[in-house]
Amino acid sequence: MKSFKQYIELIEKQIIIGKGAKYGQIVFMAGGAGSGKGFARTHFLEGEKFKVRDPDELKKAFLKLAELKKKYKDIRGLELTKPKDAFKLHKWIENKRIKEKTLSLILMNARQGILPNLLIDTTLKNKTKIEEALPYLLAAGYDPKNINIVWVLTDFAVAVKQNRDPERGRVVPDDIMLQTHEGAATTMFKFIKSGTPRGVNGGVYIVLGGAKNTVLYKDKEGKPIKTGKKKDIIVVKDFSYLTMKEPGKKMTTNSGLQQKAFDWIMKNAPRTLTNKDIFGTGQEKQK
Repeated sequence: MKSFKQYIELIEKQIIIGKGAKYGQIVFMAGGAGSGKGFARTHFLEGEKFKVRDPDELKKAFLKLAELKKKYKDIRGLELTKPKDAFKLHKWIENKRIKEKTLSLILMNARQGILPNLLIDTTLKNKTKIEEALPYLLAAGYDPKNINIVWVLTDFAVAVKQNRDPERGRVVPDDIMLQTHEGAATTMFKFIKSGTPRGVNGGVYIVLGGAKNTVLYKDKEGKPIKTGKKKDIIVVKDFSYLTMKEPGKKMTTNSGLQQKAFDWIMKNAPRTLTNKDIFGTGQEKQK
């Protein structure tokens, strides 16, 4: 007879990338700032199977180096909880092309057959970040059918609140928040309508983020059940996501599925975007 813990683990809902492969898979984890990509990575995917290139972790690491090693005086003393500091550090990381350099280091020892599973965290405010990474990934030997996109689409109002949460440890300026959410929605809309960039032929998934869209297992006292070695992983019973593209196949032409995706975008993307006639779907007038 299975224990309660074993039963929970058996029916936990997840998106399984590459049929659960331990090697050779790429995931571009997309979503505007504050959308909950970290939570999605841990609870909606088999996150433990992936090496993660997370811009926020890079920023924290360089801030620590700046203080401990007395290096990088331009960023020394910056605080991620201050929007202006967070933006200055973001631009410093961008100008130094640190993301590209870390990707090269990760792939340096990779070879065909043992390519590491890699998750690349990106806002996807435009497709440039994918296009910049693709040459490195393809040169290392990754199969386009194993290069996937998971978009965490969270209500912009919810993302703004999450961005301001003190426990988050970093605050993105409001104007940047807006740009990332507008950009992610616009980019993904284009992918759904016209297909992904050449070289990306894996699965494309839209996850509906936010606490109200996530059902957790709870104990008799109504508290979330946690698992893992440190008992810090909440067990997810259910969440909503759409598979817009299967690996190796074309983007879905299923009108019902496309309609559902467009409805999600219209209900959750910033109103500054959805009030404009840029989608051309017929849904933009619905509120």
